[in-house]
Amino acid sequence: MENMNLRNRWVLVTGASSGLGEEMARQLATRHGANLVLVARREAPMQALAKSLADTAGVSCKVIAADLSREDEVQRVFAEATAGQDVYGVVLNAGITWFGEHLELSWEQCQTLMATNVSSVVQLSNLFLPYLRDKGQGGGVMLVASMAGLLPVPYQSLYSGSKAFITHFGLGVAEELAGSGVSMTVFCPGGIATPMTHNSDLRYFENTAFLQEVGACAHEGLQAMIKRKNLWVPGVLNRSQLFMSRLAPRKLITLITRTAYRKALDAAAQSPKP
Repeated sequence: MENMNLRNRWVLVTGASSGLGEEMARQLATRHGANLVLVARREAPMQALAKSLADTAGVSCKVIAADLSREDEVQRVFAEATAGQDVYGVVLNAGITWFGEHLELSWEQCQTLMATNVSSVVQLSNLFLPYLRDKGQGGGVMLVASMAGLLPVPYQSLYSGSKAFITHFGLGVAEELAGSGVSMTVFCPGGIATPMTHNSDLRYFENTAFLQEVGACAHEGLQAMIKRKNLWVPGVLNRSQLFMSRLAPRKLITLITRTAYRKALDAAAQSPKP
């Protein structure tokens, strides 16, 4: 298949109010000339972003405030996103995490995480993939998973499990789409320097090589989608770590991760919140 051409096309981005989603939206507009459907729970930041991109990049933006942990809201997002414009690309980036001991999570919190990270992604894929196929324009979908979905991550166990599901789901569907004219890309970043990281106990890893700059990460993800890669891990360090992890016993890798994350939790407990 030919590379995707995003110029003057409509691209939907979930989780677009901050972090990686916001940066991807910026690059889609400023570097690729794409029009945007911005989706997240918080409307005000998206409205500000839409105005900024309309003024600086001359693109059109549509804002949809929605809670993707709710099935009816996911259906509404699809209906509103496809009303009045042809969606060509879909970036399913929205997700929530939990950093701490799994047993501290309430069942309600578990359900919200799984609904947001898993159910909404499958539902939106089920809605958009037939739509894109029927349009016959060579569109594509990117699922933002995580390196945490490629290896078990203690103290992010449920998040890691949710991203493992998305990784396997996306790669399986990508193969099923062969010859359909539509592509599916699974993007697996590692740690990223974003406000979410700074405002959580993961700030222990700030100013280290373990966190990738958000602009570089977003650029690699969008290039992977445009080039229709099935799977992409951004950053030389992340790819090197993944390669080395395949040579070591899984138990050892999990132990190393547990030790590092336990130090981060202990450090956070002894320092004031930002």
